[in-house]
Amino acid sequence: MQALNHTVFGTLIAVSINEPLVALPLALGSHFVLDSIPHYGKDPKASPGTKAYNVRIFVDGLASTLVLLLFLGLDPHRIWLILGCVFLAVGPDFLWPLARHVKQKGPLWGFFKFHKNTQRESRKGIFLEAGWFVLTMALVIYKIHH
Repeated sequence: MQALNHTVFGTLIAVSINEPLVALPLALGSHFVLDSIPHYGKDPKASPGTKAYNVRIFVDGLASTLVLLLFLGLDPHRIWLILGCVFLAVGPDFLWPLARHVKQKGPLWGFFKFHKNTQRESRKGIFLEAGWFVLTMALVIYKIHH
């Protein structure tokens, strides 16, 4: 559900701040802020590489895509800003597969170390994530219609 929340929050930034030079960096920063809030993770039944983990990632990605398409349909005038903000809000998680291939020094390693240190995962984090999702969905829809 984490990618879904990054998607919704990236969209909230895009529909709240019409200036790309402000909205885009905020969207990137929002990724790390959301990661620092307790969210679902560290499930022994869904560790990376397991079928349960892959299903969880697939469902999160599918839900994120569907919600993004909904927002793009509701606000076609800001399509590029929404896409840019969502890409930056979700994007750092797409870099994780590279972490295994990066030497343990230099700026890219520093980025991965910083990203890992922002994570606050717990199985109980799903409740906070669900509340955050409902709140930000409501705010996005409100901002689009007003």
